[in-house]
Amino acid sequence: MSVKSGVAGEIVRDSSKADRLYDFVRRGIETGRFPIHQRIPTERELAVQFGLSRPTASGAIQRLVKENLIRRHGKAGSTVIAVPPRRSLTFGAILIGLASQHREQTVCDMIGKELARRAAMDNSFVLAQDPSWSEDPGESGVATRYRAIADEFINRRVAGVFLMPQEILADQFSSPTAAVVQDFQEAGIPVVLIDRDIVRYPELSRVDLVGIDNFEAGFALTRHFIDMGCRRIDFLAHTTRVPTQESRIDGFLRALQAKGFRAEAGAVRRGNLFDREFVVKTLQQRRPDAVLVVSDSRAASVMRFALDAGIKIPEQLRLGSFDDLPMSAHLPVPLTTIRQPAIGVAAVALRTMLQRMDDPLLPPVHSELHGELVIRPSSLAPVRT
Repeated sequence: MSVKSGVAGEIVRDSSKADRLYDFVRRGIETGRFPIHQRIPTERELAVQFGLSRPTASGAIQRLVKENLIRRHGKAGSTVIAVPPRRSLTFGAILIGLASQHREQTVCDMIGKELARRAAMDNSFVLAQDPSWSEDPGESGVATRYRAIADEFINRRVAGVFLMPQEILADQFSSPTAAVVQDFQEAGIPVVLIDRDIVRYPELSRVDLVGIDNFEAGFALTRHFIDMGCRRIDFLAHTTRVPTQESRIDGFLRALQAKGFRAEAGAVRRGNLFDREFVVKTLQQRRPDAVLVVSDSRAASVMRFALDAGIKIPEQLRLGSFDDLPMSAHLPVPLTTIRQPAIGVAAVALRTMLQRMDDPLLPPVHSELHGELVIRPSSLAPVRT
């Protein structure tokens, strides 16, 4: 939502900030942050904190007086006199890869369902939508659908938004979704990013984010291959510069270095991993002992192309990936992968959102959860030296 300049724009902006102030104090009373019979911050302090004029801040406080939640004491401030019942909150979620759009269950689908389940336990709701209608991250309609969903959530004045950003293309330094995040912030709606950031790795945005430790994941999977005797190890990556992928590549390179190996030129190969010609040509030219693939869905594609080309897995090529989608255990050769703790991501994301609502001035929180290495037959054949 863009705020128009001039007096009308200032009124809209101040009204939004006044709503944030009101929500901040009311939720503080609901959660016990502002206990009954104790004073809340003064109107002057709240006006400074939320960037409001004193009269506008006073109007927001007066709404709480009319609800019989606080009592004013003039210049001495205001005291909490009653605790309201917890309100039912409506959150928005913009997640890529929901089951309604894809044949296979995805990590985001599991995260979305867990967010909804946990919110329902507190009598709240999560409206989840998926802007991705194709596998192509550069498809022109994706950014348009992000914008349309964002406008809908802003108009509904959702309490907060859980958002997986659009991928960062090779010629970009931030996600196109960064503009959508700014719209939410201007509307006073807190955002928690899911899985990845809106800026290119290794930079970090000033927006709350919850995902797995992708560096550790890349390190752990590479170390597993080295322990199996692999020496020629490649990383097959997509052409985008998604922060999660780039962090996994960093972990891969660091694990090789830690074990005393040097990554060969071309060890990180970028391309369309759903393209049979690219995958087979790369494997036949490089002839690696093992390959890390950026995600399970792309690893399934690489596995199919390799087997069709007569490359035996795991006897000739060991394969590992990231996510641990349900289908990973049922591929022609069950896939070794790093499990993303979807339930944990949802739990921490919801907790981070409520924390942000309780205290908007907290520094940005970037939470990285541990991913578990799940070893299956695709990596279990030792290398013959």
